[in-house]
Order: sequence, then structure tokens, then C-alpha cells
Amino acid sequence: MILPPTTLGLSKINKLAPYKTMHENKNFYWLAGLMLIIALATMSIVYVVLWQTAINQKKADLVHIAQSQARLIEAIARFDMRHNRIDWETPIGERGPTSLLSERAGADTFSQIVDAHKHYKGFEQTGEILIAGIEDTQILFLLRHGSQIFAESKSIPFDGTLAEPMRRALSNQSGTMIGLDYNGTIVLAAYEPVDVLNLGIVAKIDYAEVKAPFIRAGLITLGITLLIIISGGILFRYLVNPIAQQIFDNEIKFKSLVENIAEWIWEIDLAGSITYSSPQAEKILGYSIQEIQSSDLHQLIKTEDINKVQSAFNQCIAQQTPLTSLECTFIHQDGHLVFLELNADTILDYDGTLIGFRGVAHDISERIAKEHELQLYQENLELMVSERTEELEHINAEMRNFAYIISHDLRSPLVSITGFIGELKEDIALITECSSRQVSTESQHECITEVNEALEERIPESIYYINSATEKMNHLIQAILTLSRVGRREFHFEPINLNKVVKDTLESLAYQIEQFNVSIEVGSLPNIVTDQLAMEQIIGNLLGNALKYLSTERNGAITISADVSVQKTIIHIQDNGRGISETDLPHIFELFKRVGKQDVTGDGMGLTYVQTLVRRLGGKISCTSTLNQGSHFSFSILNQGEPLKHHE
Repeated sequence: MILPPTTLGLSKINKLAPYKTMHENKNFYWLAGLMLIIALATMSIVYVVLWQTAINQKKADLVHIAQSQARLIEAIARFDMRHNRIDWETPIGERGPTSLLSERAGADTFSQIVDAHKHYKGFEQTGEILIAGIEDTQILFLLRHGSQIFAESKSIPFDGTLAEPMRRALSNQSGTMIGLDYNGTIVLAAYEPVDVLNLGIVAKIDYAEVKAPFIRAGLITLGITLLIIISGGILFRYLVNPIAQQIFDNEIKFKSLVENIAEWIWEIDLAGSITYSSPQAEKILGYSIQEIQSSDLHQLIKTEDINKVQSAFNQCIAQQTPLTSLECTFIHQDGHLVFLELNADTILDYDGTLIGFRGVAHDISERIAKEHELQLYQENLELMVSERTEELEHINAEMRNFAYIISHDLRSPLVSITGFIGELKEDIALITECSSRQVSTESQHECITEVNEALEERIPESIYYINSATEKMNHLIQAILTLSRVGRREFHFEPINLNKVVKDTLESLAYQIEQFNVSIEVGSLPNIVTDQLAMEQIIGNLLGNALKYLSTERNGAITISADVSVQKTIIHIQDNGRGISETDLPHIFELFKRVGKQDVTGDGMGLTYVQTLVRRLGGKISCTSTLNQGSHFSFSILNQGEPLKHHE
């Protein structure tokens, strides 16, 4: 019966509803906080990147200003040096602007620099270009061009903490830095030496002016981000709530499916430890969930299958491929074997690294039992087919033998009859001729003599041989008919007592047994299901042959025993008689074939008849023998059910 959807797991869902609401609220706050953290982190990263980019760009601009000013001043100075023909080499100990400016060329050069800056508008609000030199132990600022131009000198100690950018420029260094200016303000500055005049030039801007736009943009961005996060969170909750509800419902359905499905759902790590097990394992293996999840997979598997399972998982790990249709044997808690088919897929972490397997185990114990039963049937069928094939080959051999008998054994007396009939015809023709013709007395006497000889000798002889050949043909035909009746005969299968059959047969042969002083030993014989008349004929023929072919050199001894197995009973009749030679042994079951000394009457039908009966009963007969030591005949009778009936 299929329940309505509202009935499936309703009580469980109702119980989980308050927990679901609380869980959803908690998740929402966590999600909102996470979004805020991510947004702030992203904004911070973007802010830092933009800040670094802006700073680098500002540095590059200041470097460009400082270097272009320095190269321009150097070019002007070199021009003045050539045209004023004054030695511009500064004497040792006279380094500084005083020594330069005292010269006409130096004064001319610096006046041109000041004049140029008067026609050049400064940059930014706090941007400033500084030119300074060294006079004694002081940094002497010759030009300060910002929003205004200051050409009067200002000096500060060279070894002080102020004007670090200019100190580096006058130390013949080039680059950018953030440091204190001559007035103690933190600035972003580019510094460059002026080689020809031994001056230094610095292009700088207040660090506070550089930061101000970013601080303002950061605050605006933060406000917008918070507004977007709050709005997005509200919208997200509005949009996601139906999806979350669907996920929750699907989770409940999946959990219900896993808990109620007939298969065992499991997970293991790479070490083989079971990390998850569905409740179905308790029904399949008898262990509790806690017992299973505290075990390794190989602890539940039959010892003989552990290597096979381990090898299969190792191959999956090496190739990172799923496990498919692996049949193995598990051990139930009560000890009996459970056959499971394992299918599993790989579990990967976020880096794509294999960390375990998740799979399904299907109980195939019933299928394995049926396959085993089918295999037994198939083996029995193959055995039956083999036996029937062997039987057909035997029948074909018998047919060939039968054709030989027809063409040889029956043809031989027929040829004899034909020959003697020809002689009879000649004698009759002679008698007819003598009785019909007129002859002289002497010829008549010869004719009477020939007629008498034909009537008294040749004709009776021919009739005798014709009669013998006819009797032989009749005997052969009767024997063939007897054998064919065995093939057409309907058997009646019933439980029989082999001990009684053997006892009755020995009683019927008691005279021969006593006459030849034969000792008989009969082992324990079972009850079997077979045709009683056929069994009496088989045992009678074999015991009769054993008595017929006793050795005259010793007292006879016959042993009768049986071996019982699940499928068949094998009966043995062993004697110490004449035995059979190796060359004759393969032919003893052939029709009309007699081997050994022919001092005992027989027609060569007995063993052929016995073999046919045994085959009809679904068994086989065989013989081992040693000449002058005895023979051992064994034949089998099926035990299970009735032997198959053969339709000839």
C-alpha cells in the first residue's frame, strides 16, 4: 500500500519544524556576518591595491618632476660653463653653493632657474619643489617653489632629523620616500642630485593630502557596502527561504530514503574505517550502527575475500575510478555468511584529492544461492550430456557392430544355403534328365548310379547343411530380437533389497557352487530404487559367468560388495577364475563375441545383454581382469530419483 505524501514522515517533520526555524535564523545571521566580513575584506584588499597604485603613481610623478628639473639645471649649467670659460671644478673643502654662486656662471645659472620657476605654476595644494646645497654643516635651501616662490636662503643642520629627502639628494642618492620635511611635516617625496652644481632637488607633497581622498572614499564605500549588505541580506532571505525549505524537505526525504531503502549505504576513508552506515546494515549484518561505525570494513569481510576487496579498492585509488559490482562475502553477527555486491564512487575534497569512498551494498545472498543451485543443475546437465554423448557413441558403435553382424554373421549361413541350393538344383536336374531320356542299358546303369548317389549322399548332405545354416540364422535373429526387446522394455522402478536379490540368485546357482566347491563372500549391500527383474538378470548373468569360467587349478572364490555415494551405488563382483587377456578385454561386451578357450557353451550374448540393461538403468559397467588370476566386474546404479528412461 502506498501512503499519501502528507503521511510519509509527517510526525518527524513536525518535530523538526521548531528546530528548523531556529537553525535557519542562526544560519542567516552567520551568513550575514560572513557576507559582511567578505565584503569588508574585499573592500580592504581593493582599497589597499588602489592605495598602492595611487602611491606608486604619485611617486612616479614626483620622480619625473625631480629628475626632469635636475637634468634641465645640469644642461643649463653645462651651457654656462662652456660660454663663460670658468673652471667649474669645485676646490676640495669649498663644496657648497657659496663657492658656486660666487662665480659669475653659477650666479647666471641659478638666476635662470629662479626665473623659470616664476613662470611655472606649482602642483597640488601642498606640492613643492626644493633646491638646496651644502654650506659648511648646513643644508642651505636656495629655492622653495610651492604655491609661492621663496628664493631667500633657509638652512637646517645636515645631521638633523628634518629634511631627510634633501639630505639623501645631497648625499648623491636618487629615489622616493615618506619622511619629515624641513618644517617637520610628513611628506611623500622624490629626491635627485644635481651633479654639475653639487645641489640636490626634491619634489614633495604632504602625505596627508595624498591620504585624504582615500579616507573619504573609504568611508563612502563602507557606508554603501553596509547598505548593500543589509539590503542584499533581506532580499537574499526573501529569495532563499523557498529554496531552503525545499532543501530541508529534500534532506528529510533523502534521510528517510536512506534509512528505509533495502540496500546498505556506507562511507569509508582511505584506511578502510567506516565513517557512515545506514540503519539497513543492522538488518543485513546484525550489528548495531555504533558497532559498524567503530569498525573497519575488512573486519566484517570473510578472510578469504579480504585480499580481493583490498586489491579492488587499491585499483580504484590508483586510477581514481568508481568501484563497480564487486561481490564479496561478509560475516553476519551470528556467524552465517552474507553475500553482498558493492558499488561505490570516490569522495574528493575541495582540492580534488581522494579521501574515501561512498557506496551501496546490495544483499545478493538469495541470488548466489540460486546461482549455486543452477550451477549444480548445470553440472548435472553437463554430466548427463556427457553420459548421453557417450551412450550415443556406444549406440553408434553397436549399430556399426550390428551392421557387421548382418553383413557377416548372417551372410555366412546365407552363402552356405545358397551354395547347397545350387547343388540341389544340379542333382534335381540330373534326376530329371535321367528319368526323361531314352538310353542304352549301359548308359541306363550309369544314370541310375548317379541318381542313387545324388539321392542317398549329396541331396541329404545339402539338406543337412541348409538346415544347419537355417538354424544358425534363426538363432542369430532370435538373439538380436531378444536384445532389441531390452531396448523397448518398460522398466518398473521400485525399492529393492540387493541382499535378497543376491541371495535368491545364489540359491538358484547352488548346484554349481557346491559342485565346484566355490566360496562366496557377500558384503553389506544397500537398498536401491531400480527395476527388480533387470537387477536379477544382471547379477544372474555376472555370477553365472563367474561360475562358468572358474580355474581348474584352484578352488573358486567369488566376492560381492557395494560402494554407496551420494549419486550412485556401485556393485562389484570379483572372482579368481581364468581371467581375460589384455587383447580380448576391450571386446568382451561386443555382440556374439566370445573370448578365451571355447570349452564352455555360449552364444556371446550375455555381457552384451548385461551392458544394455545397465545402460538402460542409467549406469555403466566396466571390467578389469588379469589372465589366470581372475576378473572384477563393476556396474553403477543411480541413487537420486528414478533413472532416466531411454526411448529407442
